[in-house]
Amino acid sequence: MGIRIYRLLYAGIWLVFLSLPVAYAFDPEVSPGARLVALGATAVFIGTYIAHFWRDVPALESPAGVRRTVLIVIILGLLAAATLPAAGYAAISFAPFLTASLVFALPVRPGVLSGIAVWVLAALACLPFAASLWPILGTGLGVLFIVLIRLADSMEHRQQAAEEELRRAAERDAIARDVHDVLGHSLTVLSIRAQLAARLIDRDPAQAREEVQRIDALARESLGQVRSTVARLRTPRLEAELDSAREALSAAGISAEVTSEGQPDSAHAELFAWALREAVTNVVRHAEATCCRIRVQPQRLQVEDDGVGLPGDAEGTEAGQGQGLRGLKERAAGAGADLQLRESRIRPERPGTVVEVVLS
Repeated sequence: MGIRIYRLLYAGIWLVFLSLPVAYAFDPEVSPGARLVALGATAVFIGTYIAHFWRDVPALESPAGVRRTVLIVIILGLLAAATLPAAGYAAISFAPFLTASLVFALPVRPGVLSGIAVWVLAALACLPFAASLWPILGTGLGVLFIVLIRLADSMEHRQQAAEEELRRAAERDAIARDVHDVLGHSLTVLSIRAQLAARLIDRDPAQAREEVQRIDALARESLGQVRSTVARLRTPRLEAELDSAREALSAAGISAEVTSEGQPDSAHAELFAWALREAVTNVVRHAEATCCRIRVQPQRLQVEDDGVGLPGDAEGTEAGQGQGLRGLKERAAGAGADLQLRESRIRPERPGTVVEVVLS
């Protein structure tokens, strides 16, 4: 609803320029009938134009949306033409609104081309009757403004789509590396132990049985790691991630201290959930920690451990970050937040790590 109201206000504010043909309609030389038709057509034009922008636009991506937009523009064009007997060449003031209806409702290329074509045809039709070129030039500047806004909007959407695709590609690469690390190592060990068990079956059945048991244990562990990695594909929820963090830390023999002092808004809860998942995963897999403290506040998430510290420099530069933390830093920046990495002081004898996400 908020977006629609904003779009309606943005589209409607320019209707003030239709005061020009309305003023011409009140010329004493204009007949009462022509004046009445012009005023009625202008009122219907305004209502139809506003209703068009009240609906979701761009309408496109479907033939039905194209047909609807073209039909509306034809109706608006006929209404504008109905004001010609009273407004004369000032009726060209309707042209930018026809252009906007096409440019903002159709895909970029056909919308821009058809919108410019409508204004050109209107200008050519009004030119023989124009006492001044100012209305034509003024509407031309309006059409140029409309086209530039549409092109800038299209470029922004393309850039956002490209950035989102790069982020998803980075996540897929990270998941692929995790799966490779888990399966590559585990399958190699499983293969070696299976070959050893095969050689021991006849010579030392008891030892072969132990090797088979080790294979079974390793296979179960590898399956759990694969499931954990695949779980990263699912969009997390903060409450669920807090429960998962407690379970993961407990299973790893790490003491978990979780403090919640309020939840972030829904727009940032997903970011906190991703950050919590990545930070706890790093604690379990790399930190060699005995304690992990998690603190959630409306504007801040903090995960602190007493482990071996950052693998690189303590300030969290590229050398000290894994792919997961780099991706998380990009995700945080995209959400208007800041990811901070620094040393912990839970235990003076060990550096530890603090991962903190702070909303701007």
